[in-house]
Amino acid sequence: MPVPSLPPLADLISEAKNGHLNVSFNADMRVNAEEFAYIERDCDAFKDSIQKLMQIAKNVSEQKKWGLGEDQEILTSAKTVVHRFRAKAAVVDPGKDGANNVHDILDRHYQIVDALQQLHRTIAQRYVETDQVFAARYNELMANMPPSSIGTAAIQGPMQTGEGKWR
Repeated sequence: MPVPSLPPLADLISEAKNGHLNVSFNADMRVNAEEFAYIERDCDAFKDSIQKLMQIAKNVSEQKKWGLGEDQEILTSAKTVVHRFRAKAAVVDPGKDGANNVHDILDRHYQIVDALQQLHRTIAQRYVETDQVFAARYNELMANMPPSSIGTAAIQGPMQTGEGKWR
């Protein structure tokens, strides 16, 4: 049985929570509430977009009719090709299919964005607890946050007409 791995950035998040994470800035770098607030918002938008793409991958893996002759007994290779396409979208048969598919790769991306968001949120919280000016600006921004431009473009997955034909 594989050993469960720690989530991405778990050590850094733990250090930040305990107040042991140190970062060195040069004189040109400033910590500002805007960047922390916008990172929070944009991570949420990235995660929403990733979830939409994961659902498209899942839909592709569950697509019943592909129109490649997979329903014809004589075309055995068509069934194999369709299974491979489905398995590249998401696991169809856990005994046969591996994690090298769109759904699982997107899930890993989701975990990474979530870990980055947790890290930044933890650091922001430490600043909020110790800096009143930062806290006031951060809380103001979070209360009046404009929507992110991330994920505003329409995501279109595969579509079929009523007759089962792809378009």
